[in-house]
Amino acid sequence: MLGTGANNASKMSNADVRAWYNQKVGEIPALDAQWKAAGLSPEQRARKAAGIRHEARLEARGMMENKADVEALRARDLKEYGNPDGPTFDDLVNKAKAKGHQGDAVYEYILSSSNRTNAEVNAKYAQGGTAPPASGHAKL
Repeated sequence: MLGTGANNASKMSNADVRAWYNQKVGEIPALDAQWKAAGLSPEQRARKAAGIRHEARLEARGMMENKADVEALRARDLKEYGNPDGPTFDDLVNKAKAKGHQGDAVYEYILSSSNRTNAEVNAKYAQGGTAPPASGHAKL
């Protein structure tokens, strides 16, 4: 359940946190299918998906045992997005538009990327590594 990790008394290894994060964002396509069947618009669905991913990002960081790694991720996000907590929904919309998407295709692009994580970071964390430098491309 989202919203509980930041309050966990025991912290998890980076590998465990990354696995948890990947599992959470991996649930988005099934949820999107439910939202679509319920008649939600592409924008509504994209907002929900982006919100789940954003909350998972924050919760994952709250579960990380090494606060220096968390700060490295926050510094990277501040540099890349101007926000230490990652991209806003507007940032995602602007990225989709910059790639040439228009109308509902903007939201479908956001949905299609909402469960895609950074393979390099996944591999690093699976090996028990620490966060990438602030100039890296982590998507946590």
